[in-house]
Amino acid sequence: MTPTGSTTTASSSTPLSGVRVIDCTQMLSGPFATQLLADLGAEIVKIERPDRGDITRSVGPEIGDSGLTAYFASLNRGKRSVELDMSIEDGAAALEALVETADVLVENYRPGTMEKWGLGYEDLRRVNEDLVYCSISGFLEGPYRDLPAFDMVVQALGGSMSITGQADGPPARPGIPIGDICAGMYAVIGITTALYADEGQYIDVPMFEGLVSWLTERAGRTFVTEEPYPRQGTVHPSLAPYRAFETADGWFAVAIGSEDTWQGFCEAIDRPDLADDKRFARNDDRVANRDALAAELVPILERRTNEEWFDLFREHGIPGAPVQDTVEVFEDEHLRESGTLEDLTIDGVELPFPVCPIDFSAAGTRSGHEPPQLGEHSEDVLGEVLPEDALLRVLEGE
Repeated sequence: MTPTGSTTTASSSTPLSGVRVIDCTQMLSGPFATQLLADLGAEIVKIERPDRGDITRSVGPEIGDSGLTAYFASLNRGKRSVELDMSIEDGAAALEALVETADVLVENYRPGTMEKWGLGYEDLRRVNEDLVYCSISGFLEGPYRDLPAFDMVVQALGGSMSITGQADGPPARPGIPIGDICAGMYAVIGITTALYADEGQYIDVPMFEGLVSWLTERAGRTFVTEEPYPRQGTVHPSLAPYRAFETADGWFAVAIGSEDTWQGFCEAIDRPDLADDKRFARNDDRVANRDALAAELVPILERRTNEEWFDLFREHGIPGAPVQDTVEVFEDEHLRESGTLEDLTIDGVELPFPVCPIDFSAAGTRSGHEPPQLGEHSEDVLGEVLPEDALLRVLEGE
């Protein structure tokens, strides 16, 4: 599929340079997907409801006095914002005009909404037969198809919440909205695959089924044991020691996955006798005697700081790391040096946004640029595709 030759400002060295995406999404799953496409070089034209825009524009905290929230800014860097009421005739006609110039359209409204407005795939393929049309939905066809799909809902139904949390505590929602992010990543995979196939088509990406596919080994264990996968906090049901331990100043994650590593671990912590202890000789033994092993290791790990343990583990090649909070993560020396953070200044506030971490040898990713104000690019973008009278009607109708 030859890109439409859009007016994108992305560098020609980016993988998706020249690809134009019409972004009819809001909240998280869709904007995350189109943000990845933007980082890969695509031009993103974000369609927003007049006056209100993306819901996340009103979900604080606000960045200084910019009128932009941290939520919105983290998912909409470098996009062009167009205010457009797609539910009315002039708005729908304007979207069709944009679709004629586009390679991809992404939407995440409730199933049937775009069709109700005359903007479903079958409607728009008549405008652009090469269009890749991606819907991010909660569920594929089935009893849940019309169920309101929020991240919390699909995590509850999809099993991830049941296996998250301490063994003696209630189920917990993972700290990252993995249902939304899972769907967003699958959307990008589907879209780039369709672009590679060079064929216009419809793609339906579900949050629920996507999250269930992430169960992987958890699903396999369930099938074999015919028991629900256990909720065990940071403990691994099949490996030991494989958990977080409290240290002198925080928590440290230890991940011993082989007998050679176990031997090296015992040497590193100056307890070679543990490697010779019959209770802990093999991984199966350590799993069976998990409580006794913890009784030996807990007082040892408490004696040093996270930094001391991390230095020691790195020196001996033992897998383990401090549990960093979200302030510490963005101060991490490695993350800074790896080039996956981009500092943007918004209303005098400098924010280190994480960008697409894929490192291409033959191309780069696009710099993020600032997120747009609501409707910032309406006149410029729509002026490219609408006659003056139609443009005025749309702009006046905002």
